[in-house]
This record gives sequence, C-alpha cells and structure tokens, in this order.
Amino acid sequence: MKQLYSGALVVLTLTFLSLSASAQYAGGIYYAVQPGNWHTTAGPGIWQSAEPPANCVNCQIIINVNGVVNLNTNVTLSSVSELVLGGAGNSTVLSIGNSNASGFANSYSIIMANDGTDTKLVMSNSSTTINAAGAGTYDGILTSFTSGGSTTYFKQVGLAPNGFVGNTIASSGNASYGDVLAGLENLNAQGTLPIILANFSAVAANGAVDLSWTTDLEANSDHFTVQSSTNAGSSWNTIGTVPAAGNSTAALNYSFTDSRPATGTSEYRLVLVDRDGNTAYSAVKAVRIGTIGAVNVYPNPASDYINVTLTGEAAVSANIRLVNLAGQVLMEKSVSNAGGTTVALAISAYPAGNYMVVITGSDGSKQVNKILITK
Repeated sequence: MKQLYSGALVVLTLTFLSLSASAQYAGGIYYAVQPGNWHTTAGPGIWQSAEPPANCVNCQIIINVNGVVNLNTNVTLSSVSELVLGGAGNSTVLSIGNSNASGFANSYSIIMANDGTDTKLVMSNSSTTINAAGAGTYDGILTSFTSGGSTTYFKQVGLAPNGFVGNTIASSGNASYGDVLAGLENLNAQGTLPIILANFSAVAANGAVDLSWTTDLEANSDHFTVQSSTNAGSSWNTIGTVPAAGNSTAALNYSFTDSRPATGTSEYRLVLVDRDGNTAYSAVKAVRIGTIGAVNVYPNPASDYINVTLTGEAAVSANIRLVNLAGQVLMEKSVSNAGGTTVALAISAYPAGNYMVVITGSDGSKQVNKILITK
C-alpha cells in the first residue's frame, strides 16, 4: 500500500511538471533526440514527435544531442520563445551552411524577434558550439526589430554582412560574435542593441579632445552617453550626451568635444542607448593631454615673422609646421625641450592670405592656429 502511494505521487509530480511546462510555452515544446538535419520533408526526422514550426511563438526548442544538427531552414522565435542547445554529457553542434538564398524566407537562419519579450538562445554547457563558418549572406543567428512597417535584422553569429533592412543589405560589417560561437553563452533578442557602430575616434586638438563616430545602421536608437576615465577604466564619468537618429539605414556621423580634458592620459568610450533602455559600449580610446599646453601665435595678422610660444612640460618635443589652405606644408621645424619656449618663423616670402600653424606634440596631440599674412 505504501509503495503504491509513492508511485502515484511520482506520477502526479511528473504530470504536474509536464502541465506546468506546457502552460509556460503555449506554442509547444520540441525535443531533438538525434543528430541530423533540422528540417525534413516527411516525418519528424530528428525530433521526438514534430518539427518546430517556422514561426515559433511562445515555444521552447531543446536540442540536447551528442553530435551535429544541420540547420537547413529558417525559424523565427518570438513572444518569450527559447532555443536551448546542449546539456549534461553531450557535445552539441548547431551547424549552419550556405543556403544561397536571396532573402530570409529561404535562408538557413534562427531569427530572434526583439518584441519586448525575453526570447533567447541558451548554450547550456562548455561543449556547445554554433558553427556558421560555411554560412551564406542571409544565414546565421540574427535578431530582428520591426518599426515603421519595416524589419531590421542584425547578424549575431555568421559571416558578413551584419545588417539588413528587409532583404536589403544595409551594413557590410562582421557579425557581432563572428562565425563560430562556443561555450556557455546566452543571446537575448531584447538585450541586443540594434545599433551598428562603424568607427569611433578620439583626437587631441587645441587643448581639447574631439570625439567622432559613425553608425552604419540604427533602429530604435535614443542617445549616446559620452564617458571618460582618468584611472585606466576603474571608474567612468559621464561628460555629455548626444541624441541619436532613432531609425536610419544610412551612415550617420556624430561628434562631441571634451573642452576641459584632464592632464595626462584619459580614456573615452560611448554608451549606446536605445529607446527601451538597453545599452552597449564602444571600444575605448586613449588620449594624452599635457605634453604641449596652450599655444600662442603672434602677431596676427603678420607680414614679416610670427612667434610661436609653447607651454607645457619642459622636456617634451614638438613639430611646428606652416600649412596653406590647400594642405601644403610650407615650413617645418622640430623643437626639443619645447615647453616654455618661443620659436620665431620668417613668413615674408609667402603671399598674403590665410594660413595655419600646426603644432604636433611627441604624444601625437595636435593644435591648430589660424594666421593671416598681410603685405
């Protein structure tokens, strides 16, 4: 009697867990039970009972097999759907080949919709691998964002290109995680920022630091927070914000000037923020300020000569150039122990007009002063 009671309890417990899982994933739970092709034209193939639908809404897909599953179809995950790869004791590989497709409908891809829910891909052990080294243009692991009647796709795992609006290539960069992803990783559609940053630079000029960056693609972008650090990134200070475009498929240029940089080496980074509050970070750029301080060029206007007075650290060196508006270097002079010195330049041989005096410090910092030569 006691044994029968225990068995009944186990059955009830398993039934309860099964019902709970089904309730959580109203779109169904799909188990792969052997390696092979994800999609087959007849029968369940690698799947326990049925293949996951092409549009998997609030569903869970579990692939915990010891071997390779070939992704040979397109699947879109949305509404808190989840794809789980790998498990205890198994080395699961999701292999993505080349579909030669001209759009996503016939591609070999997993697309996670950024629809405000927790749709995600989970790699559950260190032996799990996604291999998209042989994938094509529209193949791989992607996130998508729909706004204004169009859908933007961002490639997370695969080969370049990495950004699309509909089936049109909008960015030719590399996928966020490259073409092979291995180990314990989670990819989340909501947490993936739909902004592709093409470049970011920081340059010292005239005692300030000019920051500039370019985005190749933006969807739902809100603003960029500019941060600086004077302790090698141990802590960061926000020094400004720049509004973002919101939605764009064209290359957009942004800039910000730190007019009061700290003396010494400062590091700069961008915090990319979208309208949902998600964030991502740019690469860090370092700039050294203080080797050459303020520069004074006088008289201005001038006809016979100009004086260039340099302040800053005494032991540094500097390069002084006189440049016309066409960018031609007319005169160049290198100065050692430049800090606190005044250098005279003869200019009487040059025609009247506007010129630039460019001072470059030994650390690469640059200051530009405009002068007018008169006759």
